[in-house]
Amino acid sequence: MSRYQVFLLVVLVLWPFAILGLLFAMSKLETYVEKPSAETPQEAGLEPVAGRSEEKEVRIIFGDKVIGEPD
Repeated sequence: MSRYQVFLLVVLVLWPFAILGLLFAMSKLETYVEKPSAETPQEAGLEPVAGRSEEKEVRIIFGDKVIGEPD
């Protein structure tokens, strides 16, 4: 077999894997692009957490003082 025939054989074997990799990357990119443009968490594909917490998830701390909490 010549070098050209070996090259064609390698391309013939590898191109399906390249196509599948490209489709996988496009799927991940589509998911990434959909999340910022969604209006609700459900549209973004995010599931709400069951239950409810009375404690704030984020605390803003300025120096030694926590902003927004009663003293």
